[in-house]
Amino acid sequence: MGLVPGTSPIIVAPMAGGVSTPALVVAAAEAGALGFLPGGYLTAEALDQNLTEVETRTVRPYGVNLFLPSPPVIDGGLKEYAQALAPVAAGAGVELGTPKWDDDAVDDKLRVLSSHHPAVVSVTFGLPDTQIVQAFQDSGVLVACAVSTPQARSTVNLLPSTARPGRAKWRHAAKA
Repeated sequence: MGLVPGTSPIIVAPMAGGVSTPALVVAAAEAGALGFLPGGYLTAEALDQNLTEVETRTVRPYGVNLFLPSPPVIDGGLKEYAQALAPVAAGAGVELGTPKWDDDAVDDKLRVLSSHHPAVVSVTFGLPDTQIVQAFQDSGVLVACAVSTPQARSTVNLLPSTARPGRAKWRHAAKA
């Protein structure tokens, strides 16, 4: 049994940037795997279209991954890193850009997700607010986090109920 009832232990990763498409997620789901749509680098409107396409083409469980914003970095060694990288970039004929913080429109994407039915929502690059986790869990959605070592203890404290068997429910199961 996989992460979600009715799926195999195979997960098709959410590869942001165009590799993971709705067609790939649907094909994975129809084969019994748990396919993930990437939400990173997309507008909320594009995410909504992708979610709608998946839900139109399959009633099988699927997941969605979102990038959560980290706090803006004031410096944190960025200048030193850019200085070390500058000769490599110049050798490749590339000019380094100016760093710019972006929240990846996560609030808009969370609103979009509230009108769709993923079995799992995973997050990367940050930890979700407990109210967000609770809202997903109350809807039967399993919440998963990709974390670094320093975040691991906080995640265990934040998401204790996600480890309980049977927590996730697939809301489209009645259509099958």
